[in-house]
Amino acid sequence: MAFPQDFEVPVDEGGPPFQRVPVGGFGGNPGKTQEEHRAVVQSVGKAPVLLIHGNGGSADTGRWDMLDLNRMLIEAGYPKELIWAPSYLGTIGGFGGIPDLMFPHAHNVGEVREFIDNVCEYLDVEAADIIAHSLGCTLVYSVLRGLQEQDAPMMNSWDWNQPKKWHRVGTFVALAGAFHGLGTNSFGEWDTDGEFVRELLAETDGGGGETPFDITYFCGIAEEDFIDAQNPGTGKLEGATNSVHHYNLDGKGRHERIKEDPEVFSEFLPLLNSVPPVAHVTMVIDKNSGNYDGPLTITLDIDPPDRIVSYEASRVTKEFMNGYIVGKIVETVKGEFIGDQKTLVLPTDGMWEVAYRVEGAAEDERRTYWVGATEIIEAAIDTDNSTPFESTPFEGSLDVTATTTRGKLYNSLYGGGWSEAAVPLDRNALNAVVYGEGWSEGDIVTIAGNATVYFIGIDPEGTASEIISRSFKKGT
Repeated sequence: MAFPQDFEVPVDEGGPPFQRVPVGGFGGNPGKTQEEHRAVVQSVGKAPVLLIHGNGGSADTGRWDMLDLNRMLIEAGYPKELIWAPSYLGTIGGFGGIPDLMFPHAHNVGEVREFIDNVCEYLDVEAADIIAHSLGCTLVYSVLRGLQEQDAPMMNSWDWNQPKKWHRVGTFVALAGAFHGLGTNSFGEWDTDGEFVRELLAETDGGGGETPFDITYFCGIAEEDFIDAQNPGTGKLEGATNSVHHYNLDGKGRHERIKEDPEVFSEFLPLLNSVPPVAHVTMVIDKNSGNYDGPLTITLDIDPPDRIVSYEASRVTKEFMNGYIVGKIVETVKGEFIGDQKTLVLPTDGMWEVAYRVEGAAEDERRTYWVGATEIIEAAIDTDNSTPFESTPFEGSLDVTATTTRGKLYNSLYGGGWSEAAVPLDRNALNAVVYGEGWSEGDIVTIAGNATVYFIGIDPEGTASEIISRSFKKGT
């Protein structure tokens, strides 16, 4: 894994043997430029997420990597341009980082501070969300407090003279951290009664206390893992009591599992993006998908109203061609709304597919309009996906059936999304959109295991229904 070529990668200034070499890890989309990354941030409207690993770990290798968190974020709709993770401890033969048992904060805070600043500047955002694990939790807190990097710190002598970085964080997710050290018998920075822990939590700005600023905190504690067992409750920040969660992750590997458990992830996911990179945008479209007389006038209401909205409307006819559903684009209307007037007109009878995009919205809004049609085509899946599996699971195979109000039915098990770009069909075609793959004609699909089934109805004139789908799970 890597970083974009025009991203400034910090140099590792920690203890030997990795001094003065660029930190490892991964972040963003290595094939895209800074300008392209910033465009994604503005379009998606979500704060970037930094993943900070723990002691003996690295971002992308070894037992303590952050790859499961990276995967779950992508599955939750985060583009990779928004996800960044440094490896600040080097690696041992590709199996993770070298543990630092005495002074991991003072040795590594500089490159982590620089990494956070560089990501924010690269993406042109003021704040990011941070998900940290184990040592990463207190290391991030050290950045926020202004700890000075020290290659050979003296016991009971840490400098806190660097600029504080509380403003850089919107949501701070701390998983299995040790904010209160590892007990009175620990050494170096981990001594619960030591000077480092006392100074770490001695913030006086922003109201003071352990959660002094307006940050969304989530503290996840893996009960009886090797951190919590040494000093129960050490993963808790006072003042974050409404966001402290205890997890009884049975069996071995509790410390590892808390950063990979889907239940834990699902609990803190809604807390992310508490400080979005752009003002939250709402868009209300006065026409939902459906059948309308032509010409069709559509009006949008945008808040805040000064945002520029772009739109692209395509009048399409659809056909089945060699395993694909292909939409031939016969007319296009596109442009931008500037100012208060946000109205567009679809002038011609037919089936129109419209995409609306506004800066700061999480994703495009899409609608399908049948303009001037006497009757829209509808498709429906007749096979229920609830009763057979909860009470009488099917054995062997299951026939999934569908119906349409007119035309022929086509089915697929491989999806029905819009392609990102139009592709040429032939000399007589303007251009086209391809919808998924693996389509075949028929109103019955036989499945033998878990599957999502897609159907579409198309009449002889090329007017089509919306693509519908239903997921089925085979009983065990």
